[in-house]
Amino acid sequence: MNASTASLRSRFLLICFFVLISFFLIPTAYLHEPTIPFIISLIIIFCFLMMFLRPKQNWKPFQKDIAIIVLGTVSFIKVLYVGEEIGLSLPLVAFIGYHILERRALYYATFFGACSFSFMYFHGDYIFEEVIGYIVAYIGWYIGARGLSLQNQAKESSQQHLKQLQEAHVELQEAHSELQAASVNTLRAAVLEERTRIARDVHDALGHSLTSLIVQLNALKYMLQGGPSDAQEAVRDMLTVSKQSLDDIRSSVHTLAADKSSLGITPLRILLSRAQQHTDIKMQLISPNPDIPLSQQMTITLYRILQEAITNSIRHSDATEIFITIEKKHNYLFLAIWDNGNITNHHQIKLGSGLTGIAEQTKQLNGDLSYSIREPHGFQIDISFPL
Repeated sequence: MNASTASLRSRFLLICFFVLISFFLIPTAYLHEPTIPFIISLIIIFCFLMMFLRPKQNWKPFQKDIAIIVLGTVSFIKVLYVGEEIGLSLPLVAFIGYHILERRALYYATFFGACSFSFMYFHGDYIFEEVIGYIVAYIGWYIGARGLSLQNQAKESSQQHLKQLQEAHVELQEAHSELQAASVNTLRAAVLEERTRIARDVHDALGHSLTSLIVQLNALKYMLQGGPSDAQEAVRDMLTVSKQSLDDIRSSVHTLAADKSSLGITPLRILLSRAQQHTDIKMQLISPNPDIPLSQQMTITLYRILQEAITNSIRHSDATEIFITIEKKHNYLFLAIWDNGNITNHHQIKLGSGLTGIAEQTKQLNGDLSYSIREPHGFQIDISFPL
């Protein structure tokens, strides 16, 4: 049961109690009161009904206090002058118990209860059992209405806490998804960097050592001419193995460097696809040439720039669409990233960590960076790299 349903249920029960007591009050007033006091009683009962029908959130604190004081005073004055119907204090105390949770509710209930009891004890023609019955009914109406209000408030508070927990859970899931995506992307970039380093180290270090070994074995072959045939045969075998090893290493390095699956704009498309799945933001990469050849360093740099740009857009612009264009012209690579976020000319662009990171990545490849606010709203980043 949600908070709205609980509130409606509480109001329905209070109105039912009110209607039941009205069935008792109206006939009694009709039988014992003259016409004008009876009409006043009907007006007071109608006012109580309107007070119960009005939702809690539509009441201002001072309005409830004024309504209680006015209706309570009018009801008591009517009893003093007519001296018949004392039961109008029951719906009044129910309203006090249900609508006012502060300590003053007890003061109101005690004051009007004491007035009614004093009248019954000193001025009215009531027997002892009637006075006791009235006191029990008065206290019961107050406790019942207050308990119903506290129960309703507890349910509303529980629903609010549940809603906050659900929102926190959703935010935590989104943060977890972003963290997973960032981990995958970071790992991919690290793999690219590590592959480049391994290829370079193998080529430079091990390739150089094998080349030196081959040169020394060639020299040793000439030094052993005329010597033992076994030694010459062993040198020739070592020389053959060394040359074959060098050829194998060169072939492996070439294959590693020639692998295009992690180069070009393919990793960028994968990044956009994953980001779109986790953020529900439409992302599109537009390129006249889908197979633009890019070096590993250029691929890694573009990857990191795109990561920063997407993160900035998600954090600051509330965009629903992000577009990227990559184009090669006259030995230059042009990258443009823009969104349809809520940034307008009234906003001041601050150079935060995101734009600073993009600027640093651009500078590493001697690129030029510029950014601007789009019309009517949105943000755009333009970068050019020499090839």
